[in-house]
Amino acid sequence: MKKLIFIIFTIATFAAHAQTDPTKTLSLGFDVGAPSQSIYSIGVGGSAKLEIPIVTPVVLSITAGYNSFSYKSSLTGSNTSQPAAGFIPIKAGGKFYFGPGIYLEAEAGSAIETNYAKDKLFAYALGPGFIFATGKHTGIDLSINYENWGGGRLRQTAIRVAYRLGW
Repeated sequence: MKKLIFIIFTIATFAAHAQTDPTKTLSLGFDVGAPSQSIYSIGVGGSAKLEIPIVTPVVLSITAGYNSFSYKSSLTGSNTSQPAAGFIPIKAGGKFYFGPGIYLEAEAGSAIETNYAKDKLFAYALGPGFIFATGKHTGIDLSINYENWGGGRLRQTAIRVAYRLGW
């Protein structure tokens, strides 16, 4: 019985996507990250994401942006504040749409440090997202990701809110 329900759900998901034309989209977003077990307290930034349809429920995503992370105050040990650490994450991946406006995204790439050591860190991200339509070709994209940069050097829960435009 469970297999039958799974097969019906899968067919319904693919059939629902077959009725809509996949479109290319560009989204510009605001990112907030909450690092865990890190020297950073919080990160903010912006990103641009291009999505290109491959197969009906799957799209290719390419993301680039800039994030700035402030250091925890207890690490400096003085009254002077340390300048924030900057990173340029560049990632590519895919999105799988489970239904209209609900997806799971996985990305991998590099996060380039802009100050200090200028390291290039391997980065990956995974998480769900939701699209809220505001028009025929526009919408608000809300995603929540677990991200890991540099093999654990920076682990964060990131939230992205973006304006999305399709054509």
